Amino acid sequence: MAQWTSPSSLLHVPSKFKRLQIQNTVRQLALLLAGLAVFSLAEAEAQVQPGQTFTGRVVEVTDGDTYDVRRSAGGEVTIRLHGIDAPESSQSYGTAATRAARRYVGGKDVRVSVKEIGRYGRAVARIEAEGGDLGAMLIGDGLAWHYREYAPNETEYRRLQRQARNARRGLWSQSNPVPPWEWRDRTSGPSETSVEDRDCSDFDTQPEAQRFFERHQPGDPHNLDGDGNGQACESLPGGRNMRGSASESGDGSSFGPPADIATYFP
Repeated sequence: MAQWTSPSSLLHVPSKFKRLQIQNTVRQLALLLAGLAVFSLAEAEAQVQPGQTFTGRVVEVTDGDTYDVRRSAGGEVTIRLHGIDAPESSQSYGTAATRAARRYVGGKDVRVSVKEIGRYGRAVARIEAEGGDLGAMLIGDGLAWHYREYAPNETEYRRLQRQARNARRGLWSQSNPVPPWEWRDRTSGPSETSVEDRDCSDFDTQPEAQRFFERHQPGDPHNLDGDGNGQACESLPGGRNMRGSASESGDGSSFGPPADIATYFP
């Protein structure tokens, strides 16, 4: 005998089915958005390899030796200029070095030759613009040091530095200029934090905080890396923690985070 079904129970079937459809749709949208976010971050943090050469446009000059380049093929790469060390922003001629770099390559098309990947994962590279080799131009202006410890075979850089020193150009006009690597050693302690302390609330994104954190290596004078893993302010947009939480789906699956933006301080 057929089982009798109450008419009132039939009225609830469409609504239950509709709720299930909505839940499935929301879950699928969440997965799709998480995947798009990871893809966008991966594009923004485009990876390069030693020996690779590419063209692009300089979209940001952070200081005399740090640049963001948007590749012609897509994605942005943060470059630590090979073979030089420019004065820190808080040093004499630090601002002058940044201004000169912006004048030479800011907003311009360049050719980038990747020499190596630094210990923080950032590309260490030579940048060439219409005027020639950027590192050579800055050294010749007396606005950067030849970083002999990490580029001992760059004899042209050594020659240009000797000429700039003899002519007392730029930083060489000082009686006793302090190399940036020595300056960082001196200012990475309490004295720096007491003068210009920063915390994660001062930055809009994790990559922005990361660049600041790595410019003040060695050490972590501003306490931006709470767990000591080399990544500053991971809870900010673009950080590992944000990517991890955004990628988790309702069924427990997740999308793996792309490589973190990092830097190179020899």
